[in-house]
Amino acid sequence: MQRTIAYKPILFLLICLLFTSFTYAQRIEIDRLDKEFRKSYNSREAYELSQKMIRIDSTYYVGYFFEGAYKYFKASDKFGYQRAITPLKKSLSLLKKDFKGKLKSTTDLRTYIDRWEYQSRYCYLIDLIQRSYRNIDQPDSALVYLTELKDKKFPYTFGINPYSNISWIYHRNRMYTKDKYAFLSNSITENVNIASLYADSILINYKKNRWFIRKYFPYSDYNMGDYYHYKDIIYSYQLNIDSAEYCDEKLMDMGMLSFNNYGNLQFVEGNFEKAEEYFEKARSEDGYRDKDIKEFDYMQAALNIFKNDLGKAVENIRSTINMMGTTPGFGWNNIALSRAYYYSGNLEASKKCIEKAANFKEVFINTTWGKSHYDRNVLMFQYLYEKQKIKDIQFKDSYYWLNIFSVSDVVVNYFKKEYTHMILTNELSVNTERFLVLYNIFATENNVFFDEIWEIIKPFDPDYFIDLFKKKLKEDQRPNMKKYFNYFIAKLYLEDGDEEQALIYFKKVLVDKSLDKVYEKLLIARVYEGCALAYEEMDKQAESDIFLYKFYETYPELVPFSELKMKFKLKVTNEQLTDEEKDIIDDLKDCSIDWLNDDEKENCPEVKLIFTRTGEKLEIHYEVSTRPDVNANYVVSDKESAGSSLAYLLF
Repeated sequence: MQRTIAYKPILFLLICLLFTSFTYAQRIEIDRLDKEFRKSYNSREAYELSQKMIRIDSTYYVGYFFEGAYKYFKASDKFGYQRAITPLKKSLSLLKKDFKGKLKSTTDLRTYIDRWEYQSRYCYLIDLIQRSYRNIDQPDSALVYLTELKDKKFPYTFGINPYSNISWIYHRNRMYTKDKYAFLSNSITENVNIASLYADSILINYKKNRWFIRKYFPYSDYNMGDYYHYKDIIYSYQLNIDSAEYCDEKLMDMGMLSFNNYGNLQFVEGNFEKAEEYFEKARSEDGYRDKDIKEFDYMQAALNIFKNDLGKAVENIRSTINMMGTTPGFGWNNIALSRAYYYSGNLEASKKCIEKAANFKEVFINTTWGKSHYDRNVLMFQYLYEKQKIKDIQFKDSYYWLNIFSVSDVVVNYFKKEYTHMILTNELSVNTERFLVLYNIFATENNVFFDEIWEIIKPFDPDYFIDLFKKKLKEDQRPNMKKYFNYFIAKLYLEDGDEEQALIYFKKVLVDKSLDKVYEKLLIARVYEGCALAYEEMDKQAESDIFLYKFYETYPELVPFSELKMKFKLKVTNEQLTDEEKDIIDDLKDCSIDWLNDDEKENCPEVKLIFTRTGEKLEIHYEVSTRPDVNANYVVSDKESAGSSLAYLLF
C-alpha cells in the first residue's frame, strides 16, 4: 500500500516559519532604528520614525511608543494629552503581550540583564500614561497604572517611583471625597494621611532593595530624595515647620532640594527675603523648558506687590507670558498680572488679564494648585475689579451722583460686585480647606494673599473671626505670622465699630520686631490706613491725618480706592492760564481729593503744576513736595480726562 504524504501541514508550517522569520527581521530593523535614534521624542523626526516603524510592523510596541511619546511631549492642553494616551496604551498592551516573561521581578543579575531593557521601557510607558491621565483630571485612571507598576515589585523602577506618584495623587486630590474619586477617603485629614503613608512606603521599599540599587545602579539612587521631597510637601501643608525644614536640610545635603518648594516654605514662614532668593534660584534652574505653571514667577510677583515694586511685578510676568505663550500656566500668569495691575491702579488692564484667565482652559501640570484654586482666583479679581471700579468713578468725580450716567455705572458695578461676591462666598462655604489654608493666611496651598483674604471674610460675623484669629495668635508656631493675625483682629474690630480695640491691635503690628519694612510695605500701608480710619471715626482728625500721610507715602497707589480722602495744597506757577488749562484744573479739583487753601495751616504735601505748550501739544509738569519720585511731565492727549488722569499720577 502506497503511503500518502501530508503536504498541507508541512506547507502551513513552512509558511509560519517564513512569516516568523520575516516578522523577526522586521523587529530587528525596528530595534535598530530605536537604538540609533538620538533626537528628542518631541521632534518631528520622532513622529516620522514612529509611522515608519508602524508600517514595518504594526503589531510591535516600539512604533506606538514613539508616537505616544511624541504626542505627550508636544501636548499643551487636555486634548493633546488625550491624543497621547491611545498610542501609549497600545504600546504598553503590545509590550505586555509579547514580553510578559520579561516583566517579572528578579534580583538575579544574569536574568535581570536579559529583562532590564523591557522593564525600563515598561516603567517609562506607565509614567507617561499616568501623567497624561493626571493632566486631564483623571487621577483614578492614573492610579490604576501606578498600582500595576507597584504590584510588579521591580527592585528598580528607573526614576518612576509608584509610591511617590501615588502619594502625590492623594495629596493633590485631598480636598475631594469618594463622591468624586472612589479611591479617596471622605476627609482631607484622611487623604493627607494616606499620602503620608505612601511616602513612607518609598523608604520601606527602598530599604528592601537598597543592596540591589546601590550595587547595580550606584549613580541613580533617587529613592531617599523622593522620600524627603514628598514628606516635605506634606509637612509643609500641615504647617509642621520643624519637620519640613529637616526634610529640606536632607535634600540640600543630597543636592536634590526643590528651590521652588523651599521658597514656598520660607514664604509661608514669613521669611520673605529668603523666599525671594530661592524663587530666583528656581527661575535660574528651571530655564522655562517645561510647559507648566511657574509657581516661582507667580509667588515672586506677590512678593513684589508686598514690596510695592509693582513695575517689576508686571515686567517679570509679562516676560514669562511672552516667553511661554498660551501653554499650560498661561492662565495663572494672567492672574498674577491681573493682581499686579490691580495694585497699580490700572483697573482696565487688570480686567483684561482676568478675562484672559477666565477664558483659558488651564491644564494643571506638576502643581498641587488645582481647578478650585484657579477658579477662586478668577472670581476674586472679577469681584475686586467691580469693587474698585465703583471707587474709580467716585474718585474721578466727587459729584458723580449728579450725573445720571455715572450713577447708572455705579449701580451696574454694584450689582455685579454683589453677585460675584455671593458666588465667591458660596465657594468658600463649601471649601473644606478654608480652615487649613485660607484662615492660616499663609499656607503652601494658598495662592490668594492676606489683602485678598480680607475681602473674602469682611462681610461675615466679626466676632467669629476675632475668636478664630486670637486662637491662632496663641497656637500658631510661626513667629512672623503673629503680626498678620493681629492685623486681621484689628480690621475686624474696626469693622465691628470698636475703634479703640482696633488701634491696640494695629499698633501691635507696628511694634512687632519681625516687621520687614522692605518686604511688608503692603501690610504697613494697610495698618496706616486702618489707624487713619479709626481716628477719623473717633473725631481725632490730627491723628488721622498723620497716619493718612504715612499711608500715602508707603503705598500711594492704594489711596484713591480708600475710604480716606487725601489732602493736598495746589500751586500753579503759570501767571496766566488758557480756558483749556483752567478746565483741566477744575476737573482735577472735582476729583475726590481734599484741596486745602494756602492760608490753611495744616502741614500736608504741596502739588506744583507748570503748563507748557509747544504748538498743539499741551504738557503739564507735576511735582509732589514730599515725594521726590513724583516729578514728571504729562502730555495731554484727551482734555476730557486730563484732570482725572493727572489726579491719579499724584498717587
